[in-house]
Amino acid sequence: MGPKTEELICVLDQLAAMLESDGDTHWSLWMRKARARLMESDYSGIEYLQSAYGGMGSFNDLILGQSHDNGVLCWKPGHVELNERFDELRNEAAKLSDFIKRNI
Repeated sequence: MGPKTEELICVLDQLAAMLESDGDTHWSLWMRKARARLMESDYSGIEYLQSAYGGMGSFNDLILGQSHDNGVLCWKPGHVELNERFDELRNEAAKLSDFIKRNI
């Protein structure tokens, strides 16, 4: 396993933890599944991760820090900073997966 793959695994860990802390199960499981494949040197994890991006309702459309109170959208405290960090990690995962895919 190369250093970029190790870096991607670390980013996926952070993404999954962040998603779980916001109450997301769908995308956190997706990140954990991609991570598990990469940990086993199964590089289908790259394609699996990349399939999360693009299209309506995809991973890159996700916004964290939202909740609903009696049907009204509410923002959790710190949602701006949360989403800034989330965007950084999401973009880093995409960048690393592209790099790895080009260099396999």
